[in-house]
Amino acid sequence: MIILLFFGCSQFVMAESADSTQLQPGFSLEYTGELQTDFKTTSMVNLLHLHAEMPLSHSLSFQATSLSVASTQDELLFENMMGYSNIDAYDKSFALQKAGLQWHINDSHTLFAGIRCMDEDYFCSDGLSLYTNPSCGIFPTISCNYFVPTYPFAAMGLHYAYETDRLCLQASLYNGTASQGFSGRDNVFRFCPKSDGIFALGQAEYRYHDSRYFLGASLYNAYEYDVYFDGEDFQEKILGRKSYATMWAYAEQALSSRCMLILAYGHSFNGDDWLRNYYGVGAQYALGKVRFGLFSDYVRMMGINEWNTELVCHLPLNDYLSVKPVLHILNSDGKTQCIGLLRLTVKM
Repeated sequence: MIILLFFGCSQFVMAESADSTQLQPGFSLEYTGELQTDFKTTSMVNLLHLHAEMPLSHSLSFQATSLSVASTQDELLFENMMGYSNIDAYDKSFALQKAGLQWHINDSHTLFAGIRCMDEDYFCSDGLSLYTNPSCGIFPTISCNYFVPTYPFAAMGLHYAYETDRLCLQASLYNGTASQGFSGRDNVFRFCPKSDGIFALGQAEYRYHDSRYFLGASLYNAYEYDVYFDGEDFQEKILGRKSYATMWAYAEQALSSRCMLILAYGHSFNGDDWLRNYYGVGAQYALGKVRFGLFSDYVRMMGINEWNTELVCHLPLNDYLSVKPVLHILNSDGKTQCIGLLRLTVKM
């Protein structure tokens, strides 16, 4: 009903515009199919993104993005903390990743209000997006410690961006608890900072020739709970509100027109967090349109040391179709396992 209302408004505005040819709705889809194997068993993950943009005026538009996930099994082929596929998720027929109004204030400033996923704006650079390691999509010093709006979850919030040729500044404010559903407490339309807390983050990006440098920080403010067993069931006791701060930095340093070096670091300032530090190093090489990548990252969580080394190749077959063969070498708690992925992506 909401979408139909906005669509009707957009048609009315376009009919009234003198230059309506520039105000046509846009629709796109992206399908990702991924075959996973530990070289004994296999599984399949399917992800569908649908995107719509409906201009309401030359500076205001309604944007919506949904996801649907279907997989052949719920469990990972190898139990580890960081994962090996950034599209792994429980089956979901439909969930919103973005739905709201985007205001292009001018050529440099934009403001968005509504449902949004932080993957739209953070940790989505060209360098990190080559890899399938989920920790490249959002550093685990954030994703493993707090329930924030990152894939496959979203939350109500505001996002502001200032962008020039060399500089990009971003700031976001979200409801402190992410969601997927449409009713009850698991309601993606919730904005209840008093009970759910808040999640705020910002990032500065500087571009120099083919190199890019990122520095960001986040603040998560929510109730702290003490969980105890009363003899019959587990109970929660509210201890009060507490703030949790993190920071991150990473660089994509161009060594030549074909070769790039990536360095990444994330840190949590809260001594009680499960994961305090994240380290990553990688390299990429381009041969025409084909890209080869190597990335290795390390975390220590709950006394467990874990490494994930990824070898990846991105093969664009045409403007719509690409293939990505991947090999992960995982070492968690002294156990080593190789995981192979074959990812097919279709964009239309």
